[in-house]
Amino acid sequence: MSAVLAAAAMGAFTFGADAPAAAHARMQAAEIAAEVQSYRIPAGSVGMALARIAEQNGVQMVFLAGLTRNVKTVGLTGDYTLGAALDQLLAGTGLSYRLADNHRDVFIILAQNDRGTMNDASGATPLPVINVGAEEKERSGRGTGAPQGPGDRYTGYYNAQNAPSTLKTDTPLLKTPIAVEVVTRQTMDDQQAISVNDALLSNVSGVTQGISGIELFKVRGFYSTVGNVYKNGLMEYRLRNLDTTNLQSIEVLKGPAAMLFGRGEPGGIINLVVKRPLETPYFSLHQQVKSFGGTRTTLDATGPLNDEKSVLYRFNGEFYSTDSYRNFVTDRNLFIAPTITIRPVEQFKMNIDFEYQNKTYVDDYPIFPAIGGAPANIPVSRYLGEPSIMNSTPNHFERKRIAYDATYEFLPGWSLTNRLSYYHIDTRNENLSILGVNQATGVMNRVVNFLPGYGEDSFGANLDLKGHFSTGPIEHSVLLGYDYFGTYLPVNLTYFFSPIRAINIYAPTYWLPENPYRGIASYGAAGQKWTGVYGQDMLSFFDDSVHVLLGGRYDWTETGSNKIGTSDYAARASYVNVYSNAFSPRVGVVYQPLPWLSLFGDFTQSFGANNGTTQNLAPLAPQKGEQYEAGVKAELLDKRLSLTMAYFDIVKSNVPYTDPTNTQNTLLIGKARSQGFEFDLTGRIDDNWSVIANYTHDDVRTVEGSPSYNPLTLITTQIAVSGKKLAGSPRNYGNLWVKYDADGDFRGLGLGAGVSVSESYLGDNANSFVVPGYAIVNGMISYTTQIAGLTVTGQLNVKNIGDARYFPASYDRYTIQTGTPRTFLGSLRVEF
Repeated sequence: MSAVLAAAAMGAFTFGADAPAAAHARMQAAEIAAEVQSYRIPAGSVGMALARIAEQNGVQMVFLAGLTRNVKTVGLTGDYTLGAALDQLLAGTGLSYRLADNHRDVFIILAQNDRGTMNDASGATPLPVINVGAEEKERSGRGTGAPQGPGDRYTGYYNAQNAPSTLKTDTPLLKTPIAVEVVTRQTMDDQQAISVNDALLSNVSGVTQGISGIELFKVRGFYSTVGNVYKNGLMEYRLRNLDTTNLQSIEVLKGPAAMLFGRGEPGGIINLVVKRPLETPYFSLHQQVKSFGGTRTTLDATGPLNDEKSVLYRFNGEFYSTDSYRNFVTDRNLFIAPTITIRPVEQFKMNIDFEYQNKTYVDDYPIFPAIGGAPANIPVSRYLGEPSIMNSTPNHFERKRIAYDATYEFLPGWSLTNRLSYYHIDTRNENLSILGVNQATGVMNRVVNFLPGYGEDSFGANLDLKGHFSTGPIEHSVLLGYDYFGTYLPVNLTYFFSPIRAINIYAPTYWLPENPYRGIASYGAAGQKWTGVYGQDMLSFFDDSVHVLLGGRYDWTETGSNKIGTSDYAARASYVNVYSNAFSPRVGVVYQPLPWLSLFGDFTQSFGANNGTTQNLAPLAPQKGEQYEAGVKAELLDKRLSLTMAYFDIVKSNVPYTDPTNTQNTLLIGKARSQGFEFDLTGRIDDNWSVIANYTHDDVRTVEGSPSYNPLTLITTQIAVSGKKLAGSPRNYGNLWVKYDADGDFRGLGLGAGVSVSESYLGDNANSFVVPGYAIVNGMISYTTQIAGLTVTGQLNVKNIGDARYFPASYDRYTIQTGTPRTFLGSLRVEF
């Protein structure tokens, strides 16, 4: 009602004008109201959008800042009168407006009984006051706006219209020549995806599981040895044990991302977007139980810390404890993540994030061998490590992180964003390697590496300037940026064990004495520094139907490691830095023949990981990536459903491998190629039905390999040979997930079902064995109701209903990832 009082006060101020002046003002007002302006206002803050309309029309917007805080608009593009522009901009926000008699003052008010009408002498009666941002939208998502359940858990249905954290601009995805897919919070909740791995693999095309002691993902056939995961736009180097507890969404940028993020694999990057504090108090307690003795408790609480709501908080926490389908494997994880948002004025906002993780676990590294032409015929539950070592000294991982991002809009449409993160990791771990398996008897020779403990520090920073301006008929959306990333792993000690006792994979014997400290001690250190500057301009013209993206980036890198590790002194004395630099361009075009349809194409190059040096310390050329891409995007059914289809052709050059004639030396493959087609359909069909469907066809193989090799030793050397497929690369795979939200007497009931299918693939670079294809069926049922003013949701998910035996990833004949058998996951969530 305070907004109504503000309008009345302004009306009293203007009422006393003399009649001639008032008549002149009315004449000018009519001209303003009738004038058609061309707008290009991106999706984002309503307050900032209103400021741009006011500046462009020479009018004054009168409203309380609290009305627009945390309220978003889908943006405005095209030619409109002032009234039509306001109608479009405020649609679905819960806000309305009234033009003053002079038409130079616009009062933004809470939604009323009809557009543009206030409670005045005419007798019009306003609707009850709406607490904007706190009104709980229906979970089923009636209407065209994005639904918001408690705590914003359902924002965006299953789809999203933009990805500002990943693209670093607020340009809608439909207008960008880049393939980006978003996994929303609702998707994670409906599928009870505890890990990022669970959330990604069945919901985004082109993403498969990688193999490593740390959690990695392959995107369009390629994955990095150090990781391709970012958090809020900053790299998380060697990030592992990824959890969804404090994530609002997961964004996947397909293809080379060097123009925006610098060095990386040409397949793409994964960006984790953290939950943000809300003005409306919200509390959630979620208890989950699962097969194999698993329990998980999560807490989510948020709200304001002061009456003005200029300081907000959010706290997410988790305790997770589980055994595994694999014998002797355990996992205990504690994770807490408080966040503070400071917004003293509408133009400035800062988020400060803290994270602490403490994890103790027995390694479930995918040690599973191939026998003959297929994975060994043994139970996937069989543990082929050594419990007498692994269980007595389990792995430990402790991580502390602090980060912030701050944005200041110093002019309408122009903003400066600064991001920074620092994290420290302390870890102790062991890993098992296989020296060989007797193909006839199944006797496996093993070696264990033990790292008694080390610390690692990483620091990232970024500064972005973005804005909008026009040059004649061309609209420009520009981005200029700088970023830095540095990480250092000081000299650490690793024990390379002498081969421990062999084990028979068909009849293993455990708990025989082993000496965990025998073997050779090795000392190692490593560090990296990456610095980059970049700029891009999105040019829009022809009535905003054509968009051209021009961008480029220049990187300077420094990569260091030691060459001799016989002692701490030798490691420091032999530490060598390798320097390199590169320019990474991106050119893309989007054509929108219809507002809901776009055709796009782009060309981009990337600057990849440094390959180090040869045995003689000569630097090797860095990896390079190059992609051609073309596709179609569409927003269907009033933007409830998003479709992307893309063809891509990626070539990666200067891929390293071990010299077959000298294992101490490193050579370069030449080129590997990933060429294929992707299809993604996500969103809501109607008020009851939601869908996620994706399909990938991808041919990933070496196109220029080793010029000389011995076919008899190819299996052991794993040399990449021209024409052979890269390990773990199925040609065809896809996923389907469908959910039904009931109406009427069954309102609150949700039913979901999905299937993930993959054809067979070759398990190693030598193409010596085949991993069989598989189909995994999943299902869920949930029910939400109100009990004593609390929102209570019970849910049951069953994953791999048919208990299929499958292998989702493979690296070589000794490193095959086993799939999880049938798993039940039940939960109870209480919210208020």
